[in-house]
Amino acid sequence: MKKWMAATFIFAAFAYEVPAETLGQGASLDKRIRTALYSPDNVYRLNTMKNRTSTIQFPSGETVNLGSGLIATGHPRAWVIGANQEGNMVVVKPEMNAIEPDTNVIINTNKRTYLIELRLINDPSAMTYLLRFKYPEPPKPAKTRFKGSQLNKNPCDGRINRHYQKRGDMPLSPDEMWDNGTFTCLRFPTNAPRPVIYQVLPDGTETLANVRSVNDIMVVHGVSQRFRLRLNRLVLELRTEQNNTGGYNYHGTTTGQIREVKDVGQ
Repeated sequence: MKKWMAATFIFAAFAYEVPAETLGQGASLDKRIRTALYSPDNVYRLNTMKNRTSTIQFPSGETVNLGSGLIATGHPRAWVIGANQEGNMVVVKPEMNAIEPDTNVIINTNKRTYLIELRLINDPSAMTYLLRFKYPEPPKPAKTRFKGSQLNKNPCDGRINRHYQKRGDMPLSPDEMWDNGTFTCLRFPTNAPRPVIYQVLPDGTETLANVRSVNDIMVVHGVSQRFRLRLNRLVLELRTEQNNTGGYNYHGTTTGQIREVKDVGQ
């Protein structure tokens, strides 16, 4: 009995290792038109036949015809593969004299990489005439506590770094801390006393940070790997190991608003 159970367990373990390609969902009018949900971790199967052409379609704006474009197959002599002028449709057809042409093709566009298994079949009803993709919805922006026309201004908006550590006197600890590569924001409870913020320089010395208040947020004009907060004898050190470049602020504004001054002449 024990031997049988062990053999069953081993068989089941190996069964989960069998690779399975994704065919995609057949259209209601014709199952040979297939749509698959895209994932970079999936391998997709394209069922092909001799004397017929299969097509892989990408959305408009996605192309193989830019510098990053790539179409590479493991058995190039057995297949005719090409793209249209826009680069968003790839045509695949097995050669007539190909023997055991089953292989894979890797397609790299300007946006994604597709891993596709090419199979030669003899059943016209199971052939893939067209393979297209659906794509997961992009993640929604994180919720913010900023409300209203004026309060909906995050003074440290942009590419956010929240990876901060703290040690010392916790009564000085802010509720939140983040930076956008240009400014550092610390949110404190409304009724809490505000500490003095110092930037710790690479040599270990401290310099008084340039700070302004926006509602319940203290905005430091700059970023640093270490800050020290001081209030009487209380000291709290805050540090980050993230190097948030944030990108260059071409507008030179923290609000996103630009005021243009025009010379109307005399």
